Amino acid sequence: IFGAVYIVVMMVTVTAFGTIPILYLTVPFFVGITCATVYMLFVMKVPKRGSVFILSVLIAILYLPASIPAVIYALLIGLVTEAVLAKDGYKSYKRIEMSFLAFANITVGPFLGILFAKDRFIDQCVEYYGQEYGSKLDALTPSWIILPLLGIAIIGGYIGIRIGRKILKKHFKKAGVI
Repeated sequence: IFGAVYIVVMMVTVTAFGTIPILYLTVPFFVGITCATVYMLFVMKVPKRGSVFILSVLIAILYLPASIPAVIYALLIGLVTEAVLAKDGYKSYKRIEMSFLAFANITVGPFLGILFAKDRFIDQCVEYYGQEYGSKLDALTPSWIILPLLGIAIIGGYIGIRIGRKILKKHFKKAGVI
């Protein structure tokens, strides 16, 4: 259930910001903010090794139409996140927060098309949003854009963690959920 909620929140955020080319580039930032609380609650309520990797597999399946590098990247992010959580991570707020900083980067996966097959990436955007959108996005996305996207994903994840910690403490801890 938590995985489904995470994916729904992620997709709503992507849809909300994906309709304007410049805002599409902010998706990793805003997904980090909107999904942090769900992720933290997920890890606390399902403290099982491999649970986060399963979530990354579900996201990788969503990335199949985008590109194979995006799928591989999502799976690697899942493995890295599991490695961060491996040592007492499911019980430690700090480890959960650190793991989300890694996991927040999963939304950069579809943008890897810019590095590996930019023409295909832009063609897919043109298919969904039209030629004008594709042209604007092409102009906004040099190959080095991946580095800032990784950076804003971490910043968004950090902000999301701060918000999530307050929400979890105020609402879920008092209610006895965590």
